[in-house]
Amino acid sequence: MPSKNPIFQKSGSDIIYYPILLIVLAFICYNLAYRITYNWPMVVVQVVGLNIATAYMWRAFKNPKLLAWTVVFYSFMWSMIARYTFAYLWIKQPFGLGVDFLMALTLGAIIFSGGRKTPYHLLKNRLVILSFTWFFFVFLQYFNPFAASREAWIYAMRCYALYLFLSIIIVYLLLNTKRDLQIFLIIFISVSIFGGLYGWYQLNIGLNFADSVFIQPKLDRHMLWGKLRVFSIYENAGQAGVSLGHAGLISTILMVHDKRMKFRIFYFLGMTICFYGMAISGTRGALIVPILGLGVYLLFCRMLWVTVSGCVVGAILLFILVFTTIGQSNYTINRMRTAFDKNDPSYQYRLEARRHYQDYMDKHLFGWGIGSAGYWGNRFLGEENYMKGTDGGYVQLHAEIGRAGLIFYWFYYSFVLGLTFWMLLKSKTSLLYYKILALSCGVIGLLAANYGNSVIYQMPSNLLVSISLAYMWLARTWMKGQEFPKFQSNFD
Repeated sequence: MPSKNPIFQKSGSDIIYYPILLIVLAFICYNLAYRITYNWPMVVVQVVGLNIATAYMWRAFKNPKLLAWTVVFYSFMWSMIARYTFAYLWIKQPFGLGVDFLMALTLGAIIFSGGRKTPYHLLKNRLVILSFTWFFFVFLQYFNPFAASREAWIYAMRCYALYLFLSIIIVYLLLNTKRDLQIFLIIFISVSIFGGLYGWYQLNIGLNFADSVFIQPKLDRHMLWGKLRVFSIYENAGQAGVSLGHAGLISTILMVHDKRMKFRIFYFLGMTICFYGMAISGTRGALIVPILGLGVYLLFCRMLWVTVSGCVVGAILLFILVFTTIGQSNYTINRMRTAFDKNDPSYQYRLEARRHYQDYMDKHLFGWGIGSAGYWGNRFLGEENYMKGTDGGYVQLHAEIGRAGLIFYWFYYSFVLGLTFWMLLKSKTSLLYYKILALSCGVIGLLAANYGNSVIYQMPSNLLVSISLAYMWLARTWMKGQEFPKFQSNFD
């Protein structure tokens, strides 16, 4: 029988003598002392952030869709969050990995919240199987004997295959209704409108402190002839131009066909502001997104007056840019016009770089290993990176995964786009038809823009393409008048 003598009774304070709890307490005290000594704003961020994160996680696991939409929003804002926290709080963290963290949380919330009610059977389709096959091919590249850095593979493979595969799974299990498609479009265009307005602010009012700190190490890429290449909320001006051009393209198509006045106004704002943001970014390659995307749209829009008027307006604009000097004194127009100049020094440099690296790329059927070219190759290999000049997306892809991987890559996109357009040809005209057509045109535009710069391997374009592919495939069922089972949480 246990003794009731108070001498032998443990008090509440005795809990600190348990080894594990004592170690945790000591670690917390050390961490707080270090933060206060070297970076006291971090303490505030930790305390406030912990409370917000706790409340958010409680809501997110009850409704995992909240996490999924957070991933989409964060893919746009991570660069802006990183530059502001570094400039004002002196905190430098790999915020780009937040997309990985949020995706992992989303999948965890689906598993624990949905339990046995989660409709895993929806993943038995050709898109998921093909995406997994591509992901497995990229995974095998880890063992490429010519790869110079395994660490570079871990970083680079995410935008090649990991985000694509996980995004499709999340959309199929969690965001598989027509309403979810509408929410996705609203988030995409709304944040892009903010990006266009923020770009206007940078160009006409000036860079704030955070933007100035961010741009200092990259002045050679963001200042040309004393003119700012506007980067807005994005990681660089190239991604800003392409992403805003993508949003402007989709807004244009939906504005023409959505009969609801409030949505027409919304899409009109998206079209004008996003195309403006694309223009001031100084990204010449971004022009191919609306040009090619709208060209494909005019072939499938099923409205003769739209096709004729669109072709006429497009031909006039292209004629002005290519064959005249109208507006040449305007820097933005002048910069856009150089995209059509075959003698442009930048274009010639890229052609020369591709010819120089052609011998390297043709030597190995499966490439030199993922992470050996482009940004990650420069970061992890430094001066030893013999592929440091591969700025084009497909040159980089050819260098890293070889001709075999490049063929597989094009087969993947050709298969999905081909069956999508075949489905559209057989489908009745509806608002859903034009939403899927807009997504398809956007994917084609980004694939074309990726030739000049590796834009599809950056956020948010990478995630936007992945989610678009999922909705394009979901539409095959929607067009038949069928619906998918909605996600049901066990915590409701």
